[in-house]
Amino acid sequence: MLWAAAAATVALLTRNPWYLALLGAAALLVGRRANGARLRGMLSPCLLLSILLFPAALNLLLSRAGATVLLRLPLPWVGGPYTLEAFLFGLSAGVQLAALLAVMVAFGRAVGPADLLRRTPPGLYPVGVAATVALTFAPQVRRSFAEVREAQRVRGFRPRGWRDLPRVITPLVVMSLESALGLAEALAVRGWGRLPLAGWRRWLALAGWTGLASALALWALFPGRPRLSLALALMAALALLPALRAGPLPRYRPERWCLADSLMAGPALLSLAAVVLVALWAPASLTWAPYPQAAWPAFDPRLALALLGLAAPALPGVADG
Repeated sequence: MLWAAAAATVALLTRNPWYLALLGAAALLVGRRANGARLRGMLSPCLLLSILLFPAALNLLLSRAGATVLLRLPLPWVGGPYTLEAFLFGLSAGVQLAALLAVMVAFGRAVGPADLLRRTPPGLYPVGVAATVALTFAPQVRRSFAEVREAQRVRGFRPRGWRDLPRVITPLVVMSLESALGLAEALAVRGWGRLPLAGWRRWLALAGWTGLASALALWALFPGRPRLSLALALMAALALLPALRAGPLPRYRPERWCLADSLMAGPALLSLAAVVLVALWAPASLTWAPYPQAAWPAFDPRLALALLGLAAPALPGVADG
């Protein structure tokens, strides 16, 4: 979880394609490690290509800025110059989305919904329960659908197209209700039926979330002044820490921090610290804008070496401790 948070934050702080490509490669290696040394089935090449090309094509069609004109159409609505700079800027957005997707896929391969629920802070138990139900809903419906179709084939039922929807939807609804009831009983037995935050903790949590949203809004409106946003985010985090620790929850087989955890989280946090320092003191090195004339993005070998710490979980022996 610390690795995924650090990698996702790094992907959001930079728009440089070189660093995003390194981050995406590190995420693929980590996902390969979590997927049992198999890259197949992690990210579809068609999906990855569409994520890269769709923002590029959209920005090419909507933006008219740039000095390198690729095409000019003399039409009233869709005419005008289509520039290389617009295509490259959209492509950089696609690279950022692909890197974030690779991080989330690697995270989903290593951490399941039950693991997320166990590690949810006590003050966020409604969010944890809702997220767990949402993450398990689609796989459960898919398994239920496969079971219903298999049972129908065993009974000699032949598919008839849309006319089979009532015979499929009715057992799916019944099985979903049974699954939801079983999940609710399991959560109640394990102590997840407690009341939400009350009193001063509720107001402190409200102030913390408001401060965090304000910090994100300031960072989006004034990207050249990240210090104020970072200070406000730190203050919001300090307000959220006591508010979310609303009492201990029962733990079933509590896990201990071991050497493998340090070898995973340590290099990832160091990489995040290096990127945050660069964003505070030299933010221009993390951004890249091809306007007005397309040029190669800057590349700092020191920062690239720092980003290699995100690939630490993929090293042999690290995940095994």
